[in-house]
Order: sequence, then structure tokens, then C-alpha cells
Amino acid sequence: MEQPRPAQQDAISTRVVFTNTRPCKGALVPSSSKGVSAAGGFGSAAVARTEAEYRQMRRVFARCDGFIQEACVSSSVRPEFLGALTANESGGDPAAVRFEPSVYAHLKALAAGERPRYGGICAQALCEELTEVLHPKTGEFHEKFLNSLFVAGQGSELFRLADEALRELASSWGFTQIMGFHLIGRYGTVRDLVEPRFHYHLASQLLAEFAGSYQLDLAREFEELFRCWNTGRPDGRTADPAYVRNGMRRMELYRELMAERKESHSGA
Repeated sequence: MEQPRPAQQDAISTRVVFTNTRPCKGALVPSSSKGVSAAGGFGSAAVARTEAEYRQMRRVFARCDGFIQEACVSSSVRPEFLGALTANESGGDPAAVRFEPSVYAHLKALAAGERPRYGGICAQALCEELTEVLHPKTGEFHEKFLNSLFVAGQGSELFRLADEALRELASSWGFTQIMGFHLIGRYGTVRDLVEPRFHYHLASQLLAEFAGSYQLDLAREFEELFRCWNTGRPDGRTADPAYVRNGMRRMELYRELMAERKESHSGA
């Protein structure tokens, strides 16, 4: 089953801040590759980039590892993979939100009854999700929108009333930038994606679903899993040509951090 393409595949995606997004203390600022390394001279720019990446991975590890380890207890997903995925997608910023105009256009058409499906999302499932998000208090809403969604004109009216909800479903959220539409038909709401424990458990579940769909080994086929997350397919072409390479390198850095912690604990 073809998956809707996630955030990083959309070349015109834009960062947005929703007014009712829960505040998050201590949100990280992506590290810069600029700066002067201690070595100086030849190769100093490359050294500075390496140092910046180490700093970023240490921030990801300090902020996220407890939640990552908890999510991996009941999953075959490797902690170092989730750590690297976090660095690739958000740099460790739990409040990161990216609005996807192309996804929004597809969901808008789905809500308006102009198409029956978008990837794995059917129109009825989207309608039920919007109804739940809007918390309607009257039977009139159910009669007008839920039970008669495709009566002429009502789909567009539903879209007008639920525009903010559609925008949230068409945005990627949190540490690993999970698309809001993944909450359709699942427990929880889009805003739960900024809660770390919920976020990483869902990320592990989504990775397991990719593995099941494409017969991948969660504990070994990391390159394919990076491509699945970024493009929806294990052989997909990532928008950033270095996406998979960066992820694999960051996995090694995360393993080093886990080894450092284990060594420090054993020597304590």
C-alpha cells in the first residue's frame, strides 16, 4: 500500500507555529556548522562540522534517550536508530512543526469529497477524525456533516469549519517529525505528538508497520528504514541526498554515547 509522502519529501514545506501548540521549555536550536575549531588551520571547517554534530548528538542523547530506551523495550527498533532519526528530522527539538502544503491540498480534496482516498487514508476515516477533533456538541453537526458528508456543498463547508484541524493533520510534529495524519484511526490526538513518551512509542509502531509491509528487519536494515521514514518506501529517493548517509553516521555516534554511559556506570 502506497504511503502518503512525509514531510521531508515535500520541497516546498514550511515551518509554522500554531497558536495553540503546547509550549515546550528548553527547545533546542539546531546546531551550526560555523565556528572555529581548536585545531585551526587546514581542515578546520570539517573539524568544526564534526564537533557540531557531536554536540547535536549529545543534546539529542541527553534530552531523548530515556524516552527512546523506554520505547525500545517492547520493540525491535534499535535505540541508536531512533536517536539518529531524531537528529535527522528535528535536531532534538520536541516543538518542531512543519506544515506540508502538498499534503494539505490532498487532505482538503479528500474532506471535500473530491477524491475517495489519499494513500492509506479514506474519506470516511478523515471525516471521523475531524469530527472527533472538533468535539461537536449538537446532533445537527452529525446529521449535516458526518452522516451526509458527500451531499453537494457539505464537504466544502466541513473543510471551512475544520481548516485548522486539516492543517494540523498536514503537518509533521516533534522529535522524529511524525505526520499528523498518522493519528487518523489511532488513539490520541495530533497534539500528543509533542509529548516524548507518546511520540517515540508511535514512531516505533510506525517503523514496525513499515517493516511488516516491506519485510524488513528492524534490527539490521537501517538504510531501508531511513528511506521508508523519509519517502514511504525502502527504495525511495530522499529529498536530501545525504539523508541516509547522515543517519548511518549518527547511529554510530549514538552507539558511542550509549557505550560511554555504560562505561561510566560500570566504573562508578
